[in-house]
Amino acid sequence: MYGRTVTERRRWKAEEKLAIIKELKDNGRIVETCRKHSIDPRMYYRWKESYDSFGLDGLKSNHRRMEPGRSKIMKENEKLKRLLAEKELENALLSDALKKRR
Repeated sequence: MYGRTVTERRRWKAEEKLAIIKELKDNGRIVETCRKHSIDPRMYYRWKESYDSFGLDGLKSNHRRMEPGRSKIMKENEKLKRLLAEKELENALLSDALKKRR
């Protein structure tokens, strides 16, 4: 992990995806064209399937940015769930120990 630079994931616009799909359709050289654009051939096939099914709308990103406060609430919720699970386990162990004493 040390010495590596972290690269951010490339976000493709729908028009860019469409241009790559058309280029591949014209020349038919999937591997070479995918290398040229630094994409995995499987990504091309996903884009093509999505385009064939839904048109240009299928190529648009469905990614939505999370509201700032929501992330904090989700983390707090996970913490509370863990605490509750620990307490329930503790209660079950105490209950079992009490049953064994009787």
